[in-house]
Amino acid sequence: GAPRLRGMSALESLEDSRVAKLRPLLPAACVLEQCAYNDAAAATVLAGRQAVRTLGDKLLVVVGPCSPHDSASTLAYAAKLAELARALSGDLVVLMRCNYAAPDSSEWRGLVMDPELNGSLNINKGLRQMRELLVAVNSLGLPVACEFVDTIVPQYLADLVSWAQVGHGSSQLRVHRQLASGLSMPVGFEVPRHAGASAADAINEAGKAHPFIGVSKQGVAGVVHTAGNKDCHAIVAGDARVGEVCEVLTAAGLPASTVVDCSAEDDQSAAAKRIGELVASGSAAVSGVVLKSFLVSGVQPLTSARTKGPAASSGPAVLGMSVTTPCIDWSETQALLEGLAAAARARRAA
Repeated sequence: GAPRLRGMSALESLEDSRVAKLRPLLPAACVLEQCAYNDAAAATVLAGRQAVRTLGDKLLVVVGPCSPHDSASTLAYAAKLAELARALSGDLVVLMRCNYAAPDSSEWRGLVMDPELNGSLNINKGLRQMRELLVAVNSLGLPVACEFVDTIVPQYLADLVSWAQVGHGSSQLRVHRQLASGLSMPVGFEVPRHAGASAADAINEAGKAHPFIGVSKQGVAGVVHTAGNKDCHAIVAGDARVGEVCEVLTAAGLPASTVVDCSAEDDQSAAAKRIGELVASGSAAVSGVVLKSFLVSGVQPLTSARTKGPAASSGPAVLGMSVTTPCIDWSETQALLEGLAAAARARRAA
């Protein structure tokens, strides 16, 4: 007879033979109702999106923790950043980086996947906690930026995001270009290290209308038809390739300007200062920067931040310190942003 895996029925051997468990996920509509935005947060989101679209001669600055893990210290940082953003608003458009996923190099999966930092993967809790955090940050008058690493979680968070990033790996994928074509906020596509032309392709593709299979906020599968997103641009990792990428963009008929992810450099402060010098010289090749920043510099082990479970830390966590990748501290952040604001003023006067 037909081969069958031992201990399995015929149906079980045909499908899900390697799926250990399937846990229900709350539909986005339910999470949005439980953690709804207020009028102040909604106004901030809309104002942030418009500020990025109409950047002009200002610099876009996306700055904040690599992946926030502690809401209290994240909001303490946000309060400081909101005050500084208001003071520098004549020269900078400042958005707070609030990524829901951690880098692949981290043992932690991020606030949505693992809000308890112990591998319990209470994702329904994580989705609510992330929304509550984004509502709180926006309520301070500080717009939010977020990297979208998949096509499901944006259903739960996109209404609270003023600028989205698509990483260098995802930029080459059709599914992320289709996602970007339907997003309501400006989107930056990170340029792959050895494929500069793909960022231009991504920008042009995201600007077109697309039909694709998706899931509604009610959790129902359907065919999504997008209108296309014309508010897309390139992000380059580090400052060394700015000229090269601008040439590729020009050849593709796109504006020759990029956002530079300084956090991709070993010394992001030095990279940010070099960008400031370039901008101050009058160059329009850079429209913004991305920085990893928190209250305290450096990075602490994930175990130090755990508060629950058998692996909970026996010692105190360092509040306001990253658990994923190193960040610069608040005093250095403030100095860099003030320097970038001065560079934007110098470019305007040039």
